[in-house]
Amino acid sequence: MACFGQAIALVALKAGHKVIGATRDVAKAQVSSPDFTAKGGIWLQLDPAHPDSFNQFSKAQIDYDIDVLVNNAGYAFIGGVEDTSEEEVRDQMDVNFWGPLRAVRAVLPSMRAKGRGHIVLISSGAGFIARPGRGVYSASKFAIEAIHESLKQEVETLGIKVLIVEPGAFRTNFSLRLVTSAAHENGFSEGYQGTALDSMVTASKGITEVPPVQFVRGDPEKGARHIFNAVVEGHDYLRMILGADCVAALERKIGELSHDLEATRAIAVSTDTEVK
Repeated sequence: MACFGQAIALVALKAGHKVIGATRDVAKAQVSSPDFTAKGGIWLQLDPAHPDSFNQFSKAQIDYDIDVLVNNAGYAFIGGVEDTSEEEVRDQMDVNFWGPLRAVRAVLPSMRAKGRGHIVLISSGAGFIARPGRGVYSASKFAIEAIHESLKQEVETLGIKVLIVEPGAFRTNFSLRLVTSAAHENGFSEGYQGTALDSMVTASKGITEVPPVQFVRGDPEKGARHIFNAVVEGHDYLRMILGADCVAALERKIGELSHDLEATRAIAVSTDTEVK
């Protein structure tokens, strides 16, 4: 089953657009996505997590005059806050935060000069809700979403559109690349056995195939078409929620925020200085 990046690329190629696909390993990408080059796609070897990727993105912008940037690279680290090393946090942030940020900064000068452009972030439901064992992953998504939310307001008068896509569970290879805490054989320390962290890590380990449609309903090709249409036809929203499960998760999040607001409203307003 295709990942979102592959699915979006094929939709764009079918519509007659030129597509540049950035990948760490071109040979591997050609094997896993043979339709991409067959339909006219161009591979570019690039590691977004590497500090030099900003210069590579900048060169790609000069060479190909990119009008639409889709930041799709990412992986999920699964582990408890107590069990996660600083190195594991940095690795997660390098890929999910610094990589997309470097790409955005590289293409913005050209887009500003042209007075047009689209920046699309493929984020996650983890960008608005943090579940047990996904704190580091959610931190990377919360952070890069904040960048795009701010960017939207900075460039909306310059002809540049920003879109944050928040998918729920989709039938992609994403779940095959989950990383767990290296310091613990089970992925968590013994004190967390039988807890919500145990359940999350145990369910995440050992996944070897894309879940069947009975368990995961999200179709990446359908999602890709909606993303493509939003870019081509225009949109009046910042966030695109994809998947019924993600809709339910966002409704729960809104409910939790509403509860906290009402529970602390009196406290909040009581802290203002009284004006006579």
